[in-house]
Amino acid sequence: MAMLALSTGCSNGQPLSEKYPIQWETCNALLGAENMESLRASLDSSDLKFSNSALSVGQLKKGLTQEAVDPYDKLKGFKEYETCGLSGNGSLTAMARWAADSVKSVQTNTERWKRATADVYVADPSGVGGDIDLVFRCAIKGASEQAQVLLEARVSAPDPPRVSEALHQRLAVKLARALRDELACTNEPNIPDGLDVDG
Repeated sequence: MAMLALSTGCSNGQPLSEKYPIQWETCNALLGAENMESLRASLDSSDLKFSNSALSVGQLKKGLTQEAVDPYDKLKGFKEYETCGLSGNGSLTAMARWAADSVKSVQTNTERWKRATADVYVADPSGVGGDIDLVFRCAIKGASEQAQVLLEARVSAPDPPRVSEALHQRLAVKLARALRDELACTNEPNIPDGLDVDG
């Protein structure tokens, strides 16, 4: 039913699922169909559209895995993948990448990063604006010397807020868990339901 309800979101009379089939499938897979339905309702607009370019879950998985396995190119750095972008009355974007920060720098930058579990750090949202940003350890099978073991998932909500804090958090948690599962992180990071951290 959730898929049906979201497919009624139209862009110029054409259902979103038909106009943007790849974005539709990827957003539902990474952020959850029910969450996407809630998001569509929050951004309700006659011109609701996906703002990111087409990127399948398979392409995302292949790109992130390749970056973990291949020798690290310091000049290129790590690629940022916009996994989902939906805009209407406000916009929301979700992205994934190997983190720019090392494990040590995240652990020591306690003003920005708070530990949620042994594997997961959440950026203090008070200093990040409309973002929920989290990093977690993700070891990839076949990567003998992985340049970076921290995977970053970030969901940016509209400003002023049109998306509830609870939905924003659900989207970020679902994205992180979907990335963990798709990439089959060998360390099996524990990603918590809630991102409230003490400290």
